[in-house]
Amino acid sequence: MTGDDVRRPAVTRSRVVLAALVLGALLGAVSAVPWASGAAGTVLGEQTVEVSGGSAAPGVVGAAFVVGAAALAVAIGRRAGASVGGVAMVVGAVVAVVAVVGFLGDPESALRQAAAELSGVPELVGDARVTLWPYVTLVLALLAAAVGLSGLVAARTWTTAGRRFERPARRGSAVDRASDERTRAMDDWDALGRGEDPTDDGESRV
Repeated sequence: MTGDDVRRPAVTRSRVVLAALVLGALLGAVSAVPWASGAAGTVLGEQTVEVSGGSAAPGVVGAAFVVGAAALAVAIGRRAGASVGGVAMVVGAVVAVVAVVGFLGDPESALRQAAAELSGVPELVGDARVTLWPYVTLVLALLAAAVGLSGLVAARTWTTAGRRFERPARRGSAVDRASDERTRAMDDWDALGRGEDPTDDGESRV
């Protein structure tokens, strides 16, 4: 194991960015699927009503955008910007958790609103049936919080994006050498035009 391997942080910038982008996309995806269903009475009989995560807990949609934006801040920001991105990621995750917990505390409220839109009467027939997706969203939000915290702690050890992509200047490059040779050739040609010997360095003159 080399010294560079020892000093290399376990939590790298690229890993945090990739994890945050994936988690943000997953949070957005689970907000589009049904979170609960129930039955509403209409003039045609009972009909099933469903609510998606975006309708039942709008905060999850906003949290998904916050986590995605935080990933970009971590990717392109310096150490301070990466730290701000980590904080934003944690905040977005907390918003998602609060939204999911609020929905699980009263899932029938969102269903009654959906029933009112369907039949004009905000009443359900029977109990609400909650799907697995709100609990999956909780796990994703907690993972996003963990990623944000780990990035916040590790940001102080990361190389800034600007320095990482800088290329050290090289002395005596091929371009510089070619330019010097062209300059010397032009000087020799001018000397010949004046009737001088360009190979004479003056030491042979008396």
